[in-house]
Amino acid sequence: MTIAGLIRYFALATTVLVAGPRLLHAESSDGPWTLDLSGQQWQMEGVLPGQGQREGFPSIGYSSFNWNGAEVPGDVYTDLWRAGEIDDPHYGRNGMKAKWAMSREWWYRRSFKVPESVKGKEVRLVFEGVDYACDVWLNGQYLGRHEGMFSPFEFEVSAQLIFGPARGGNALMVRLDPPPRAYQRVQGLKFGWMGDYWRTLSPMGIWKPVRLIASAGVHIADVFPTSKINPDRSAKVNIQVTLNRSKLSAAAINGGRVRVEVRGGNFESKTYTTEQGLATLSTDGMLGLEVSISDAKLWWPWDMGKPNLYVIETTVSDDSGNLLDRKRTRFGIREIRRERNPGYTEAEVKLPWTMVINGRNAFLRSAAWGGPPDIFYGRNSPEKYQKLVQLAKDANINNLRIFGWHPTEVDHFYDLCDELGITVWQDLIPLSSENVREDPLFRTAAYAEAVAAIKTLRSHPSLILIEGGEESFYSYPIPGSLEYTGKFLVDLEQAIRPYTDLPYIPTSPLNHPAIIQKMGIGGPKDSAHTHAAFYAFGAKLIEDDVAGWDYAAIPEFGVTSAPNVESIRKFIPPAEVWPPGPSWGYHWADLDVFRALNFQILGDEHTGSLEDFVAATQIAQGTIFQYGIEHMRRRKPKSTAISICHLMTFSPDFKWGIVDYFQQPKRSYEFVQRAYQPLLVSLAHAKRRWLPGENFTGQIWIVNDLIKEFGATTLRVEISSPDGKMLYQQTHSVAGIAADSAVAVAPVEWLVDGKLGDFFRVALTLRDANGKTLSANHYDLLRGDQDLARRECKERAERFSANRERYAPADYYRYFPGLSGESRFRQMGESFPAATGFPAARTPSNP
Repeated sequence: MTIAGLIRYFALATTVLVAGPRLLHAESSDGPWTLDLSGQQWQMEGVLPGQGQREGFPSIGYSSFNWNGAEVPGDVYTDLWRAGEIDDPHYGRNGMKAKWAMSREWWYRRSFKVPESVKGKEVRLVFEGVDYACDVWLNGQYLGRHEGMFSPFEFEVSAQLIFGPARGGNALMVRLDPPPRAYQRVQGLKFGWMGDYWRTLSPMGIWKPVRLIASAGVHIADVFPTSKINPDRSAKVNIQVTLNRSKLSAAAINGGRVRVEVRGGNFESKTYTTEQGLATLSTDGMLGLEVSISDAKLWWPWDMGKPNLYVIETTVSDDSGNLLDRKRTRFGIREIRRERNPGYTEAEVKLPWTMVINGRNAFLRSAAWGGPPDIFYGRNSPEKYQKLVQLAKDANINNLRIFGWHPTEVDHFYDLCDELGITVWQDLIPLSSENVREDPLFRTAAYAEAVAAIKTLRSHPSLILIEGGEESFYSYPIPGSLEYTGKFLVDLEQAIRPYTDLPYIPTSPLNHPAIIQKMGIGGPKDSAHTHAAFYAFGAKLIEDDVAGWDYAAIPEFGVTSAPNVESIRKFIPPAEVWPPGPSWGYHWADLDVFRALNFQILGDEHTGSLEDFVAATQIAQGTIFQYGIEHMRRRKPKSTAISICHLMTFSPDFKWGIVDYFQQPKRSYEFVQRAYQPLLVSLAHAKRRWLPGENFTGQIWIVNDLIKEFGATTLRVEISSPDGKMLYQQTHSVAGIAADSAVAVAPVEWLVDGKLGDFFRVALTLRDANGKTLSANHYDLLRGDQDLARRECKERAERFSANRERYAPADYYRYFPGLSGESRFRQMGESFPAATGFPAARTPSNP
């Protein structure tokens, strides 16, 4: 059967989803006077380190007419691309040509005016996020320095401002350090940009909004609500308000008030109010208020209920009743705790992995959020975030995991998760795959970043789980480093604990020998990263590998595929589209892995054409994901979480996502969508190849992640050939389905007919008493020799592995033996020598 026929047979669809490179601007503050400095009124210039100050850039009268235009929030590379100084770093191998930008410091300038009416007030210049280190000047006066991309920072600038319509107004200067090249030097302060799906460029820029905020002697620094749900469904909401005061008189303090109003945010409700005098402020500026809500509307994940949201309106007034500040905070009433997974000893599993939300168990059907949508912040937009989060929900995902290769996200992302009822599993600061630096100053700075991050995120009801580090024990085993890293992660929880009661995991995976043997913070069956299909070239059949998975949770389960054909043509030069050229390798296409997994899943490498090859990689990825996901889900409550790696990634690549960079779902997306149905009918089958004349056997399960029961249902089993011919059918009656359950309900047995090499489909349909389909699922299996496939897959893997050993593990040059002679090939008007195992290369049309 051709791959085109397989595509029709699999009946998988894709949707074109493209969002333009618009900037993401967060909402303005609710303070009495705010000037949002976001937008395109900025300029930028790059010079050698130290040159900017020698040239007098910070001087108030410095002329910047010849500087490039820039935009904030944004990044240096996007501004350079807009200005024509670099070509699109995402296209071909252009990123290599932009590396010069990392050797410079970058200056950003913004002029603005402040009205006379603001004079006399406290005015703060607030930066929500700069990647990663900067110095700031206002009107020629140095304000200070900040390091750490996750923590907001601010300066009181009343004395430096020029008020009124003065010509030129105020001049703000921000100097960005040249970005770091060594990740360990800045781990915890900057995300891990050098993961195995990104090359060359370290991001840098003012990546979050900048604002000027004026207040009359006091401002609301933070509002943090927590809730306690009572047995009668009422709730007590404790609201911790933190105020910063500077110029309030004693009379204003003694007679001033803080007032909170709580009402429904996405539903109608009565308004609950309470207030307290400023005289009760503690020395650290905090006071606590409490509101009792009858008939509380709880925040639930989308598959367990409605994500109800409340709004707190907090105001501060002086002794005369004048409004001093106002802040709006959205939150959800919900309680989070964890329980131990049944079936494991404490020696096997150290941590509780069952998330309990509002008293009900939740199985995390998760995907790694490989974001932001673009690693170049200036190319992100609210529309891109909206599309991706909605795609996650449409795929039946109820949890997104942001691990330490990625930054904490912008507010808009968490707002979307709050609204759509998608929970978030958050690595608080990135410590990815590196030993933690044994430096007391670094330890203090990293913990400060973690505290700043949790204080920014903690009011979002979608945030349910905090993690300290990602693969923190995967680095070089330097003597003493493992013990230090483990203690750092354990102590990190203590650093954030005063600011949140959310569950905490030190790192993942927790089955690493160093953790088990030396640290005692994990067990052999706690959690695992199950990437063997990719990293071992498919040496073991997926069904043999998955059969050994006995873990409470899988935080990462990864396998790769190519993006859609129309997407490939957008970032791979025409001469390199097919057969694959070096730009495939630059964008992380491991062609041997693709060939190996295509063969394992489809019985053929499918290297005959671009369309066949791409489709095969996506079907292979989807099949592998479906097999592993359903295995874990059938094990509940012993297993309670699995996260595929990834939903998407932040650049055009040939890597992990089930949605490509251009926001087009791959064919693998539909496999995950089926495997993640909250109510799932699932087939347990020991192998994917069955010989003609052999008895195909399987066991049908019903997995219910919902907190509702179902009555009598009917289960239909059908086995058909690729042309639709019915080969077997059977109907089973199911008396009922319990809430939060996984139960085997019926066996399947069929004498395999037909010829070797053909597929057959096993389709399952679960319907209620009225004939409504509750769940539908299917599996495409092969008529073939399982033992022979094991041997062939192992031999392929050994051959591909030996080829890789001649090069660096991630080096794509092995696929293009003539790459060292690129200039000669181009001068002769020839193409690169074909990648091994692919058709002969064509002469490029534009050499």
